[in-house]
Amino acid sequence: MTEPVDPADVGGIAEGEEQPGRRRGRGLVALLALLILLLCVLATLADVYVTRTPEQRAFVTRNIGCLQCHADLIPDMSKASVHNPFLLKDCVTCHTPHGSEVIETTSGGAAKTWRRLKSLLEWLPLRLVLRSYQRSQATSSTTSGETRTKVTRVKGPKSYLRQPEKDLCWTCHGDMGPLKGAVYKHAPFDEGFCTNCHDPHGSDNKALLKQDERDLCKTCHPMGKELSRMQTHPPAAGWFCTNCHNPHASDYQGMLVMRQRELCFTCHPTVAGLSLKAVQHNPFMYDNCTGCHEPHGSDTRPLLIADQPPVCYRCHPQIADDFGKPSHHPVGTVQLNCADCHNPHAADYDYLLEARDNRFCYRCHARPNGDAYAIEATYEESAHRGKLCIDCHTPHGSAFAPLLRNSNPQLCLGCHTGYDEKHSHPVARRFYDSHAKAPLTCTSTCHNPHGTQYQRMLNYPYRRDGLCLKCHPAVGVTF
Repeated sequence: MTEPVDPADVGGIAEGEEQPGRRRGRGLVALLALLILLLCVLATLADVYVTRTPEQRAFVTRNIGCLQCHADLIPDMSKASVHNPFLLKDCVTCHTPHGSEVIETTSGGAAKTWRRLKSLLEWLPLRLVLRSYQRSQATSSTTSGETRTKVTRVKGPKSYLRQPEKDLCWTCHGDMGPLKGAVYKHAPFDEGFCTNCHDPHGSDNKALLKQDERDLCKTCHPMGKELSRMQTHPPAAGWFCTNCHNPHASDYQGMLVMRQRELCFTCHPTVAGLSLKAVQHNPFMYDNCTGCHEPHGSDTRPLLIADQPPVCYRCHPQIADDFGKPSHHPVGTVQLNCADCHNPHAADYDYLLEARDNRFCYRCHARPNGDAYAIEATYEESAHRGKLCIDCHTPHGSAFAPLLRNSNPQLCLGCHTGYDEKHSHPVARRFYDSHAKAPLTCTSTCHNPHGTQYQRMLNYPYRRDGLCLKCHPAVGVTF
């Protein structure tokens, strides 16, 4: 019979013993795990004590229990805009705590041991350094064999805001209360949905906005149609909405930060000076710039809601009728428009004109323009001087050319009442002017109402019957 061989006698491994290679492998894994944990510890310590400001370190001190689960919020402390309660107070200022102390019994096991050891090594140094916190967060544990009993703080039910969002923000931002009584309120502000626009912790944008102002507003207020027009208002084109609008509430229509006039004057100071003029356009005077101008974009310069003259006809429909008459100024063409005669904002003279009385008409009618004489020079030397142009002419349109208030000669006879049809030269449209080849009127051949170089405002010299012979040629008469 063969004798049993002792494994030890032949260099074997006794039952229950591990091979040396396997033990070394486990040792290396454990060493690697410890190194990783050490790196975690060093990274956590460096992040808190080296890269953070004193205020940020104090934040970690106060809220270390929360940050073990909400470490993703730590980078928010370094953003450009940080919410004061988030940085300077406890998390439970706004949120209800949702952890509790429980007795936790755990059995030995590699996975559970790793998780417990990693959490302990990573966060325990902070607790040890922060003594005040250490006293309030003391834990106790006992170990018996492979079973560990530990009193610890574990995450409980979901956390909630201490008050509804629409009420919570008011506890610190009560100074905004008067805006609740404003006439025009932004819907998110009015309904208390502050976090629709603001991040409650930290943001890289001003005023804790969730996005840059130029992107945030367009999420609810797309303006592609307005901004695709020929001319865009620079603040709108750059999406600087709060340059003009209050993001919460305002007493001015459109939630403007101030009255339209004052707001527009901040960028248009040349127009501001017109507010001192004696005569002001109704929309300009009564804070209605958008009655004529588009605030965002327009196909008509300067940001008009419609082209001229239609934009003016909206308030002056009777003027539109005048420009439909047979004789009228060429308004609405490249030659002339309403603003060429009337200042659309304010002026020193009635009807928003840039000059007084005949001086205004002379701006365009002071040169020949096809006539033999400059109107201003001859008129001011004529018997008609002192009479206003508008005494005879309408400024917009008339049934009688050229823009006369009545037909000729009826218009002239309104002042020249000494005319006697029986004993005076016949003047009426029923007679024919053989020289002018037109109906006979006061001005068809004989007189120029704007003055001439001859007496009695005659078109031709009266001497030796030169004027009469225009229509009544002498037959067989010599001089």
